[in-house]
This record gives sequence, C-alpha cells and structure tokens, in this order.
Amino acid sequence: MKEYENMEERKAVLGLAGVNDKEILDIGAGPLAILAAQEYECFVTSVDIDTVKLREFEAEAEAAGVGEKISFEEGDASDLPYCKDAFDIGICFGALHHVPGDLREQVIRELARVSYERFVVAEYTPEGFQEIHGGDERYSPVDLSDLESLLAGAGKVAIHRLDSMVVYVIDRR
Repeated sequence: MKEYENMEERKAVLGLAGVNDKEILDIGAGPLAILAAQEYECFVTSVDIDTVKLREFEAEAEAAGVGEKISFEEGDASDLPYCKDAFDIGICFGALHHVPGDLREQVIRELARVSYERFVVAEYTPEGFQEIHGGDERYSPVDLSDLESLLAGAGKVAIHRLDSMVVYVIDRR
C-alpha cells in the first residue's frame, strides 16, 4: 500500500473501534479499508460518491492482496442502500467535512442505522483541518461541539483525542 498521512491515526481508530474479524462499513474510500482488511481481518464495504477514488483504492486493494475482502461501492452516504444493522461497525474517518453541511446530520443517521454494534466518527480538530485542507474552499470544517451534541442521542459516546483528530465511538448496544 502507498504511504499515506495519518496512518497511525487510522490504526488508532481501528483499534478504538474494536474491528478485529468484523464486517465494517467505511464511508469515503481510502486506505483505512485496506488497513482494516490487512491487519484486522475485516471484511469491508467502502462507499464513496467519487467513482475515480473508488477505482483507485480498488486497484490498491488488489495490489495489496486484499481485494477479495473489500467491496468498493458507489453510493451516497446520506442515503445508504443497506438494511438496518447491516454491518457490525460503521466508520467515517475524516470524511464528514467532505459532505455538504446540510447533509452531515443525515450521514450520521444513516451510519447509525446500518451499524449494529457501534459506529465511529473521526473528524479533524480545527488545527488538523487547517493542516490538511487549509485554504481549500471545497471543504468546510465540522463543528465538533455540534457533532458531539448530535451523537449524544445515538448511543453511549466515548470521546478520544488524537493528535489532529477527535474520535467518537458510539456504542449501539
């Protein structure tokens, strides 16, 4: 797998999520799905609206030898085509700020709906966002206070602070 920024944070998120041998949904195609399949023995469904990004990471998964453990599917995270509790764990790693502000709450609702055991939202702190996307007007930072309020009604929330991210693990059971 290529070298990517934040690989240690991805490993930390997967560890906090307790993904070993689980079936997970990954919102936003990226290296997290490959890492989950390689090191945590997960079966992953990676959903993204960007077909170019999906094909890129599908090729990387094949090259890494885990293509059979990851399904790359084009889809809108605010309207997922899966039934309730379809996955053990749902993860949204640094993808929520790519979603238009008016759809973010719906993405969280959908992630909660399709996740049986727990779901995880990892989003950048203001400083982390600035470091990654500073000056790029296509994206807007997630207000972490608003996100915490929204997640409070979805289950038992554990909050973990990493270097440039805050990780919310929401237990559904």
